[in-house]
Amino acid sequence: MRQILRGAAVLLLLIAVAGVGAAQAKAGTLKCVGIYSETSDGSISYRVGTGDWVVVKVGDTIPANAEIRVNVDRDWIEVTPASNSNAVYEIHGPDSGEIIKKVTDILKGKPKLVSFPKPKGATPDAKYKDKLVVVQYLGRQVYMTPDGDENDIQYGDVLDIKGKVRIIAINNTINLMNASGKVTTVIGPLNFDVEKVLTNQQLYKYLNVPR
Repeated sequence: MRQILRGAAVLLLLIAVAGVGAAQAKAGTLKCVGIYSETSDGSISYRVGTGDWVVVKVGDTIPANAEIRVNVDRDWIEVTPASNSNAVYEIHGPDSGEIIKKVTDILKGKPKLVSFPKPKGATPDAKYKDKLVVVQYLGRQVYMTPDGDENDIQYGDVLDIKGKVRIIAINNTINLMNASGKVTTVIGPLNFDVEKVLTNQQLYKYLNVPR
């Protein structure tokens, strides 16, 4: 009986150690929440050590011991720490050549802080009534405010019901969260009113277009 209990204790200890190891492996990683690119010539990638460069995709987790490379002006990537989706870092392409930054150095910088709806059960977050928040995007997107101003869309941006969005190119996507915490994905190219997403209206003319 003692041997069985001792074996069970060892097994639990191993499971606990494995859990700590998994947590440590995740610590310091970054998640790609947005990639902005105006051309097809841009390249945003990461590598670990002297390994091959891997093209970054939106949603990818970038290892804590990696470095990120951006090599085209006006291209940028936005990343959040695995432990804090409200903090976001931007890495912009240089005027010429390329920029390479280690994940550890990125995390030493000061992030931009953003916030998202926090519904309570079935009750929407009143702070975000008639608004959508950008939780992820790929490619260039432009937000036209109710006042007529135009801004490139970024992670954490809050879009008003009276505003409009222009998704520039085919297969560019944007994920938008409403006050209830539900997320809608919109695929471009497309111009649409924010109100149509908030009120679940049809955005696409043809049924064979993904939506």
